Amino acid sequence: MTFLIIVTLCSLLLAALMSVIAWRLAGEERRRSEARVAVLASEIHDLDAAPAVPAQQVPSSTDLFAAAQPETSAGRWATVVGLGVIAFCAILALAVGLSSARSAPGAGAASAAAAPPLELIALDHDREGDRLVIRGVVRNPASGPAVPRLTAVVFLFNRDGGFLSSERAPIGAATLAPGSESPFVVTVAGAGDVGRYRISFRTDDRIVPHVDTRGKS
Repeated sequence: MTFLIIVTLCSLLLAALMSVIAWRLAGEERRRSEARVAVLASEIHDLDAAPAVPAQQVPSSTDLFAAAQPETSAGRWATVVGLGVIAFCAILALAVGLSSARSAPGAGAASAAAAPPLELIALDHDREGDRLVIRGVVRNPASGPAVPRLTAVVFLFNRDGGFLSSERAPIGAATLAPGSESPFVVTVAGAGDVGRYRISFRTDDRIVPHVDTRGKS
Protein backbone atom coordinates (compact mmCIF):
# COMPACT_ATOMS: atom_id res chain seq x y z
CA MET A 1 0.00 0.00 0.00
CA THR A 2 2.82 2.44 0.91
CA PHE A 3 4.58 1.64 -2.37
CA LEU A 4 1.44 2.46 -4.39
CA ILE A 5 1.03 5.76 -2.53
CA ILE A 6 4.64 6.72 -3.34
CA VAL A 7 4.16 5.90 -7.03
CA THR A 8 0.92 7.94 -7.11
CA LEU A 9 2.59 10.95 -5.46
CA CYS A 10 5.49 10.76 -7.91
CA SER A 11 3.05 10.70 -10.84
CA LEU A 12 1.15 13.72 -9.46
CA LEU A 13 4.42 15.59 -8.92
CA LEU A 14 5.49 14.83 -12.48
CA ALA A 15 2.15 16.03 -13.85
CA ALA A 16 2.40 19.27 -11.85
CA LEU A 17 5.97 19.85 -13.03
CA MET A 18 5.06 19.30 -16.68
CA SER A 19 2.08 21.67 -16.29
CA VAL A 20 4.34 24.41 -14.92
CA ILE A 21 6.82 23.92 -17.77
CA ALA A 22 4.03 24.01 -20.35
CA TRP A 23 2.54 27.15 -18.77
CA ARG A 24 5.90 28.94 -18.81
CA LEU A 25 6.56 27.94 -22.42
CA ALA A 26 3.11 29.15 -23.40
CA GLY A 27 3.79 32.50 -21.66
CA GLU A 28 7.13 32.86 -23.42
CA GLU A 29 5.54 32.04 -26.76
CA ARG A 30 2.78 34.60 -26.15
CA ARG A 31 5.35 37.29 -25.33
CA ARG A 32 7.36 36.41 -28.43
CA SER A 33 4.22 36.61 -30.55
CA GLU A 34 3.33 40.01 -29.10
CA ALA A 35 6.87 41.22 -29.77
CA ARG A 36 6.68 40.03 -33.40
CA VAL A 37 3.36 41.78 -33.85
CA ALA A 38 4.83 44.98 -32.41
CA VAL A 39 7.83 44.77 -34.73
CA LEU A 40 5.58 44.11 -37.71
CA ALA A 41 3.36 47.06 -36.82
CA SER A 42 6.42 49.28 -36.50
CA GLU A 43 7.70 48.16 -39.90
CA ILE A 44 4.31 48.79 -41.49
CA HIS A 45 4.25 52.28 -39.95
CA ASP A 46 7.74 52.98 -41.28
CA LEU A 47 6.75 51.74 -44.73
CA ASP A 48 3.76 54.09 -44.82
CA ALA A 49 6.03 57.05 -44.13
CA ALA A 50 8.87 56.01 -46.45
CA PRO A 51 8.98 56.11 -50.28
CA ALA A 52 7.51 53.14 -52.08
CA VAL A 53 9.82 50.19 -52.61
CA PRO A 54 9.36 47.05 -54.66
CA ALA A 55 6.76 44.77 -53.11
CA GLN A 56 9.02 41.73 -53.08
CA GLN A 57 11.35 43.40 -50.54
CA VAL A 58 8.63 43.76 -47.88
CA PRO A 59 8.22 40.62 -45.79
CA SER A 60 4.63 39.60 -45.31
CA SER A 61 3.16 38.71 -41.91
CA THR A 62 2.69 35.14 -43.09
CA ASP A 63 6.39 34.79 -43.87
CA LEU A 64 7.39 36.16 -40.44
CA PHE A 65 5.17 33.83 -38.47
CA ALA A 66 5.89 30.82 -40.70
CA ALA A 67 9.63 31.26 -40.23
CA ALA A 68 9.42 31.63 -36.44
CA GLN A 69 6.66 29.20 -35.48
CA PRO A 70 8.28 25.82 -36.26
CA GLU A 71 11.47 26.77 -34.42
CA THR A 72 9.80 28.01 -31.21
CA SER A 73 6.40 26.50 -30.57
CA ALA A 74 6.72 23.09 -32.23
CA GLY A 75 10.28 22.50 -31.05
CA ARG A 76 9.57 23.47 -27.46
CA TRP A 77 6.39 21.41 -27.24
CA ALA A 78 8.24 18.41 -28.67
CA THR A 79 10.87 18.84 -25.93
CA VAL A 80 8.19 18.98 -23.23
CA VAL A 81 6.46 15.86 -24.55
CA GLY A 82 9.77 14.01 -24.82
CA LEU A 83 10.75 14.85 -21.24
CA GLY A 84 7.33 13.77 -20.03
CA VAL A 85 7.58 10.41 -21.81
CA ILE A 86 11.09 9.78 -20.43
CA ALA A 87 10.03 10.64 -16.88
CA PHE A 88 6.93 8.44 -17.12
CA CYS A 89 8.95 5.49 -18.42
CA ALA A 90 11.49 5.94 -15.60
CA ILE A 91 8.75 5.91 -12.94
CA LEU A 92 7.09 2.89 -14.56
CA ALA A 93 10.38 0.97 -14.70
CA LEU A 94 11.07 1.80 -11.06
CA ALA A 95 7.60 0.62 -10.05
CA VAL A 96 7.95 -2.68 -11.92
CA GLY A 97 11.44 -3.29 -10.50
CA LEU A 98 10.43 -2.64 -6.91
CA SER A 99 7.30 -4.74 -7.30
CA SER A 100 9.32 -7.68 -8.64
CA ALA A 101 11.91 -7.31 -5.87
CA ARG A 102 9.18 -7.36 -3.24
CA SER A 103 7.29 -10.32 -4.69
CA ALA A 104 10.31 -12.63 -5.22
CA PRO A 105 11.45 -12.84 -1.56
CA GLY A 106 7.84 -13.08 -0.45
CA ALA A 107 7.20 -16.06 -2.70
CA GLY A 108 10.38 -17.80 -1.48
CA ALA A 109 9.50 -17.21 2.17
CA ALA A 110 5.96 -18.51 1.65
CA SER A 111 7.31 -21.66 -0.01
CA ALA A 112 9.78 -22.26 2.84
CA ALA A 113 7.09 -21.68 5.46
CA ALA A 114 4.73 -24.17 3.78
CA ALA A 115 7.33 -26.99 3.73
CA PRO A 116 7.01 -29.51 6.62
CA PRO A 117 9.91 -29.50 9.12
CA LEU A 118 12.68 -32.07 9.05
CA GLU A 119 12.56 -34.87 11.63
CA LEU A 120 15.40 -35.62 14.05
CA ILE A 121 14.94 -39.37 14.56
CA ALA A 122 18.21 -40.23 16.36
CA LEU A 123 20.81 -38.35 18.40
CA ASP A 124 23.71 -39.52 20.59
CA HIS A 125 27.19 -38.40 21.63
CA ASP A 126 30.49 -39.83 22.84
CA ARG A 127 33.46 -38.26 24.56
CA GLU A 128 36.85 -39.24 23.21
CA GLY A 129 39.39 -37.57 25.45
CA ASP A 130 38.90 -33.82 25.04
CA ARG A 131 36.70 -34.31 22.00
CA LEU A 132 32.92 -34.54 21.79
CA VAL A 133 31.51 -36.58 18.90
CA ILE A 134 27.81 -36.01 18.17
CA ARG A 135 25.98 -38.45 15.90
CA GLY A 136 22.43 -38.43 14.65
CA VAL A 137 19.97 -39.18 11.87
CA VAL A 138 17.71 -36.65 10.17
CA ARG A 139 14.75 -37.45 7.92
CA ASN A 140 12.93 -35.43 5.28
CA PRO A 141 9.14 -36.08 5.29
CA ALA A 142 7.67 -37.58 2.13
CA SER A 143 5.65 -34.40 1.58
CA GLY A 144 8.70 -32.13 1.89
CA PRO A 145 10.82 -30.71 -0.94
CA ALA A 146 14.34 -31.89 -1.67
CA VAL A 147 16.89 -30.11 0.53
CA PRO A 148 20.34 -29.71 -1.06
CA ARG A 149 23.57 -29.02 0.84
CA LEU A 150 22.11 -29.53 4.32
CA THR A 151 24.43 -28.91 7.27
CA ALA A 152 24.09 -29.97 10.92
CA VAL A 153 25.03 -27.18 13.35
CA VAL A 154 25.85 -27.83 17.03
CA PHE A 155 25.69 -24.99 19.59
CA LEU A 156 27.76 -25.70 22.70
CA PHE A 157 27.05 -24.45 26.24
CA ASN A 158 28.93 -24.83 29.53
CA ARG A 159 27.49 -26.34 32.69
CA ASP A 160 26.13 -22.95 33.77
CA GLY A 161 24.26 -22.49 30.50
CA GLY A 162 26.70 -19.99 29.00
CA PHE A 163 27.35 -20.16 25.26
CA LEU A 164 30.79 -21.46 24.33
CA SER A 165 30.99 -21.95 20.57
CA SER A 166 29.44 -23.74 17.62
CA GLU A 167 30.55 -26.42 15.20
CA ARG A 168 29.05 -27.72 11.97
CA ALA A 169 29.38 -30.51 9.42
CA PRO A 170 27.47 -31.53 6.27
CA ILE A 171 25.11 -34.49 6.53
CA GLY A 172 25.90 -37.73 4.73
CA ALA A 173 23.68 -37.06 1.68
CA ALA A 174 24.44 -34.28 -0.80
CA THR A 175 20.68 -33.75 -1.22
CA LEU A 176 18.10 -34.95 1.29
CA ALA A 177 15.31 -36.22 -0.96
CA PRO A 178 11.65 -36.37 0.13
CA GLY A 179 11.02 -39.43 2.32
CA SER A 180 14.74 -40.17 2.79
CA GLU A 181 17.00 -39.96 5.83
CA SER A 182 20.70 -39.37 6.35
CA PRO A 183 23.21 -39.69 9.22
CA PHE A 184 25.42 -36.85 10.36
CA VAL A 185 28.51 -36.60 12.57
CA VAL A 186 29.82 -33.40 14.18
CA THR A 187 33.16 -33.54 16.01
CA VAL A 188 34.01 -30.82 18.54
CA ALA A 189 37.59 -30.41 19.75
CA GLY A 190 38.41 -28.92 23.15
CA ALA A 191 35.01 -29.80 24.58
CA GLY A 192 36.08 -30.34 28.20
CA ASP A 193 33.84 -27.53 29.48
CA VAL A 194 30.79 -28.48 27.42
CA GLY A 195 27.80 -29.26 29.62
CA ARG A 196 25.09 -29.47 26.98
CA TYR A 197 24.52 -28.81 23.29
CA ARG A 198 21.74 -28.02 20.85
CA ILE A 199 21.25 -29.20 17.25
CA SER A 200 20.10 -27.09 14.30
CA PHE A 201 20.02 -27.56 10.53
CA ARG A 202 20.61 -25.07 7.74
CA THR A 203 21.41 -24.75 4.05
CA ASP A 204 23.65 -22.16 2.39
CA ASP A 205 21.03 -19.42 2.68
CA ARG A 206 18.54 -20.29 5.42
CA ILE A 207 17.80 -22.17 8.63
CA VAL A 208 15.71 -25.33 8.07
CA PRO A 209 13.17 -26.03 10.85
CA HIS A 210 13.10 -29.48 12.43
CA VAL A 211 11.18 -31.39 15.11
CA ASP A 212 12.53 -33.94 17.58
CA THR A 213 10.72 -37.23 16.89
CA ARG A 214 13.02 -39.53 18.90
CA GLY A 215 11.03 -42.20 20.70
CA LYS A 216 7.85 -41.38 18.78
CA SER A 217 6.22 -43.94 16.52
